[in-house]
Order: sequence, then structure tokens, then C-alpha cells
Amino acid sequence: MTDEGNPELKRVETIYDQIAPEWDGRQGLVERLLMGRAMRESLAGVLHGDVLEIGTGTGPTLALLAENARVTSFTGVDLSQGMLDQAQRKSSGLPFPVELRRMEAGQLHFPDAAFDAVTASLTLCTVPDPALALREMARICKPDGLIAVLEHVRARNPILAGIQRMLTPLQARMLGCHLDRPTDRLVRDLGFRVELDTTRFFGIFHLIVAKPPASPVPS
Repeated sequence: MTDEGNPELKRVETIYDQIAPEWDGRQGLVERLLMGRAMRESLAGVLHGDVLEIGTGTGPTLALLAENARVTSFTGVDLSQGMLDQAQRKSSGLPFPVELRRMEAGQLHFPDAAFDAVTASLTLCTVPDPALALREMARICKPDGLIAVLEHVRARNPILAGIQRMLTPLQARMLGCHLDRPTDRLVRDLGFRVELDTTRFFGIFHLIVAKPPASPVPS
């Protein structure tokens, strides 16, 4: 993967490399308070076969897969090598092979239909082009496979949406994260066949489980 030609990607990579050692203690606490543990546990529970996770980060999903006997392999990719180094610590002792690779979500270097399940957790808020990342997820997922997305999205409540819109410029500068992306609607607009959509915290956090689009996702 090359990101030298994209200053924003390089900036975000540097941010996450620097904060990786303290990420679990800082942002992990925020995630547990706002989203809770159950949504990530539910996501880990639906994964099966050969799994690819985009935006693996420090490996919070990976850490929950030890009891999932249906997973046969796990491949995790992330823009930040620093985050992957933290995830590596959670990979030992798991009952399936684990491969962690530095890669950008919009350029996944895997063949078509390579994975049984493709997932992304709190990642589509940060990638430069979430639609492109979702198209890549659809491409590398088997036609009868599973797509699982755990994400915060733009609130339907106009007051909450206004707060998200106000805070997003600061959050984007600090972490490259956009609080107000309508990712739940984007998934449907791109033709993913949604089978489950559960929400938490005033409908801001969504766990979406879907099948890939029946036909190639239009550009």
C-alpha cells in the first residue's frame, strides 16, 4: 500500500501510530461507555470462516474471537503499523491463523471473493471515501458471504445531528474521524442486502449485518 501521495492519509497514519500505545485505555473507555461491549460481542459472534477485518486497530474484535469456533482464519488490515503492533499482542494463543497487514481500506490487495466474512468496526468514519471502502468489502467477500459493519452514524434526531456536525471538524483534525457520516444509509444505497440493523445510544451506533450486493456495486 502506498499513501505517500495522499497527505491526509499520511497525517491520519501518523496520528494513530503515535497514540496506539494508549488507545485501548483512552478510546477503549469511550467506546465502552457510549457503545457498550455487547455490540462488538454480537459482531464477533456472527463472523465465520476466513475473516477479513478492515481497520483492525489494536484488535478489540480479534480479542473476542477465541470462543468463536466457526472462524478458520483472521486477516486484519489497518493504515497504522503502530495499531497493528498493538493488535499483534492479542493474536497469540488463538485457535486459528492470524495475519496482520498494513493496508488502506480503499485499496485492498486481495482477489475477488476471497473471504467468507468481511467486517469493519468504527473505521468507515475515518477512511477518506467510505463508499469506495464498502465497494472493496463487497468485492473481496464471497457472493454468499457476510458483511458486518459496526459504526457510529449521523443521528436522525436533528438536535443530535447538529451537535455531531459542530464537533466533526475538531474530531477530524484530532483523529481523522467524521462523526456525522450517514453510513447506515450509504450501505443500503450501495445495494447491500441488510439482514440485521441494531442500534444503541439514540440510534447513533449501528451494527449492520448484510449480504454483498447481488450485482457489482456501481462506482
